[in-house]
Amino acid sequence: MKTFEERYTAWIDGQLTGAELAAFEKELETQPHAALDRTEAHQLGDLLRTHRTAPTLINADFFSLQLQQRIAAETPQPRRTESRENGGGFWSISRLLWAGAASLVVAGISYVTLVPTAAPTIPVEPSNYFAQVVEAWPSDPSISATTVYNPQDNLTVLWLDGLDYMPSEQLALQ
Repeated sequence: MKTFEERYTAWIDGQLTGAELAAFEKELETQPHAALDRTEAHQLGDLLRTHRTAPTLINADFFSLQLQQRIAAETPQPRRTESRENGGGFWSISRLLWAGAASLVVAGISYVTLVPTAAPTIPVEPSNYFAQVVEAWPSDPSISATTVYNPQDNLTVLWLDGLDYMPSEQLALQ
Protein backbone atom coordinates (compact mmCIF):
# COMPACT_ATOMS: atom_id res chain seq x y z
CA MET A 1 0.00 0.00 0.00
CA LYS A 2 1.26 3.45 -0.89
CA THR A 3 1.82 6.15 1.69
CA PHE A 4 -0.29 9.29 1.76
CA GLU A 5 2.58 11.36 0.32
CA GLU A 6 2.98 9.00 -2.64
CA ARG A 7 -0.75 9.06 -3.39
CA TYR A 8 -0.85 12.86 -2.92
CA THR A 9 1.99 13.32 -5.46
CA ALA A 10 0.31 10.96 -7.89
CA TRP A 11 -2.99 12.87 -7.50
CA ILE A 12 -1.27 16.22 -8.22
CA ASP A 13 0.43 14.71 -11.29
CA GLY A 14 -2.91 13.26 -12.49
CA GLN A 15 -1.78 9.64 -12.29
CA LEU A 16 -4.67 8.33 -10.11
CA THR A 17 -7.64 6.82 -11.92
CA GLY A 18 -10.92 5.09 -11.18
CA ALA A 19 -11.70 3.79 -7.69
CA GLU A 20 -8.30 4.82 -6.38
CA LEU A 21 -8.95 8.45 -7.47
CA ALA A 22 -12.44 8.48 -5.90
CA ALA A 23 -11.18 7.04 -2.59
CA PHE A 24 -8.31 9.51 -2.41
CA GLU A 25 -10.49 12.55 -3.22
CA LYS A 26 -12.89 11.45 -0.46
CA GLU A 27 -9.88 11.33 1.89
CA LEU A 28 -8.83 14.85 0.73
CA GLU A 29 -12.11 16.42 1.82
CA THR A 30 -10.48 17.00 5.22
CA GLN A 31 -7.58 18.87 3.52
CA PRO A 32 -8.90 22.29 2.33
CA HIS A 33 -5.55 23.40 0.89
CA ALA A 34 -5.16 20.38 -1.41
CA ALA A 35 -6.96 21.93 -4.40
CA LEU A 36 -4.84 25.09 -4.12
CA ASP A 37 -1.65 22.99 -3.96
CA ARG A 38 -2.67 21.15 -7.12
CA THR A 39 -3.41 24.40 -8.98
CA GLU A 40 -0.09 25.96 -7.92
CA ALA A 41 1.84 22.82 -8.88
CA HIS A 42 0.27 22.87 -12.38
CA GLN A 43 1.09 26.59 -12.76
CA LEU A 44 4.69 25.98 -11.71
CA GLY A 45 5.01 23.09 -14.15
CA ASP A 46 3.64 25.22 -17.01
CA LEU A 47 6.08 28.01 -16.11
CA LEU A 48 9.05 25.63 -16.04
CA ARG A 49 8.06 24.12 -19.39
CA THR A 50 7.75 27.57 -20.94
CA HIS A 51 11.09 28.84 -19.60
CA ARG A 52 13.39 25.86 -19.72
CA THR A 53 16.62 27.78 -19.03
CA ALA A 54 17.28 30.70 -16.72
CA PRO A 55 18.43 33.93 -18.36
CA THR A 56 22.16 34.58 -18.08
CA LEU A 57 23.04 37.27 -15.59
CA ILE A 58 25.18 40.11 -16.88
CA ASN A 59 26.61 40.94 -13.45
CA ALA A 60 26.16 37.92 -11.21
CA ASP A 61 28.25 39.36 -8.36
CA PHE A 62 26.03 42.43 -8.12
CA PHE A 63 22.94 40.24 -8.10
CA SER A 64 24.45 38.07 -5.34
CA LEU A 65 25.33 41.14 -3.28
CA GLN A 66 21.81 42.54 -3.59
CA LEU A 67 20.35 39.18 -2.66
CA GLN A 68 22.59 38.89 0.41
CA GLN A 69 21.71 42.42 1.51
CA ARG A 70 18.02 41.73 1.11
CA ILE A 71 18.28 38.50 3.11
CA ALA A 72 20.23 40.32 5.83
CA ALA A 73 17.61 43.08 5.95
CA GLU A 74 14.73 40.62 6.21
CA THR A 75 16.41 38.38 8.77
CA PRO A 76 15.47 39.42 12.30
CA GLN A 77 18.50 40.52 14.31
CA PRO A 78 18.97 39.13 17.81
CA ARG A 79 17.92 41.59 20.46
CA ARG A 80 20.62 43.14 22.56
CA THR A 81 20.49 42.55 26.24
CA GLU A 82 19.56 45.38 28.53
CA SER A 83 23.02 45.49 30.17
CA ARG A 84 24.86 46.19 26.87
CA GLU A 85 22.54 49.06 25.96
CA ASN A 86 23.02 50.72 29.34
CA GLY A 87 26.82 50.75 29.30
CA GLY A 88 27.22 47.13 30.26
CA GLY A 89 29.09 44.53 28.34
CA PHE A 90 32.81 43.99 28.55
CA TRP A 91 33.78 47.50 29.71
CA SER A 92 31.27 47.91 32.49
CA ILE A 93 31.95 50.30 35.36
CA SER A 94 33.07 47.52 37.70
CA ARG A 95 35.52 46.15 35.13
CA LEU A 96 36.91 49.63 34.51
CA LEU A 97 37.46 50.06 38.25
CA TRP A 98 39.25 46.71 38.50
CA ALA A 99 41.38 47.51 35.45
CA GLY A 100 42.34 50.88 36.95
CA ALA A 101 43.24 49.32 40.29
CA ALA A 102 45.33 46.65 38.59
CA SER A 103 47.10 49.31 36.52
CA LEU A 104 47.97 51.26 39.67
CA VAL A 105 49.36 48.15 41.34
CA VAL A 106 51.49 47.32 38.28
CA ALA A 107 52.73 50.93 38.08
CA GLY A 108 53.65 50.94 41.78
CA ILE A 109 55.53 47.66 41.56
CA SER A 110 57.34 48.85 38.43
CA TYR A 111 58.34 52.10 40.14
CA VAL A 112 59.68 50.35 43.22
CA THR A 113 61.65 47.76 41.26
CA LEU A 114 62.85 49.76 38.26
CA VAL A 115 63.49 53.31 39.49
CA PRO A 116 66.79 53.54 41.37
CA THR A 117 66.77 55.18 44.76
CA ALA A 118 69.39 57.60 46.02
CA ALA A 119 72.67 55.95 46.89
CA PRO A 120 73.23 55.64 50.62
CA THR A 121 75.41 58.42 51.91
CA ILE A 122 78.80 57.43 53.26
CA PRO A 123 79.73 59.45 56.25
CA VAL A 124 82.82 61.52 55.47
CA GLU A 125 85.30 62.06 58.21
CA PRO A 126 86.31 65.65 58.63
CA SER A 127 89.71 66.40 57.21
CA ASN A 128 92.47 68.32 58.95
CA TYR A 129 93.19 70.03 55.67
CA PHE A 130 90.89 72.75 54.51
CA ALA A 131 91.04 74.80 51.36
CA GLN A 132 88.76 77.61 50.40
CA VAL A 133 88.71 79.40 47.07
CA VAL A 134 88.30 83.05 47.91
CA GLU A 135 88.59 84.51 44.42
CA ALA A 136 89.19 82.99 40.99
CA TRP A 137 89.96 85.18 38.03
CA PRO A 138 91.63 84.08 34.79
CA SER A 139 93.95 86.35 32.88
CA ASP A 140 92.18 85.63 29.56
CA PRO A 141 88.66 87.24 29.36
CA SER A 142 87.36 84.33 27.21
CA ILE A 143 87.91 81.91 30.11
CA SER A 144 85.47 81.83 33.02
CA ALA A 145 86.17 80.29 36.42
CA THR A 146 83.45 78.97 38.72
CA THR A 147 83.76 77.30 42.10
CA VAL A 148 81.34 74.75 43.47
CA TYR A 149 81.47 73.55 47.08
CA ASN A 150 79.60 70.49 48.36
CA PRO A 151 79.51 70.55 52.15
CA GLN A 152 78.05 67.06 52.40
CA ASP A 153 81.11 65.54 50.70
CA ASN A 154 83.43 68.33 51.83
CA LEU A 155 84.49 68.87 48.23
CA THR A 156 85.38 72.02 46.26
CA VAL A 157 85.55 72.00 42.46
CA LEU A 158 87.11 74.73 40.31
CA TRP A 159 85.37 74.75 36.93
CA LEU A 160 87.11 76.47 33.98
CA ASP A 161 85.18 77.17 30.77
CA GLY A 162 86.77 78.43 27.55
CA LEU A 163 90.12 76.63 27.69
CA ASP A 164 91.50 75.17 24.49
CA TYR A 165 91.27 71.42 24.18
CA MET A 166 94.55 69.62 24.70
CA PRO A 167 94.81 65.88 23.97
CA SER A 168 95.96 63.68 26.82
CA GLU A 169 99.06 62.58 24.83
CA GLN A 170 100.38 66.14 24.80
CA LEU A 171 99.65 66.61 28.46
CA ALA A 172 101.77 63.57 29.26
CA LEU A 173 104.72 65.05 27.30
CA GLN A 174 104.77 68.31 29.27
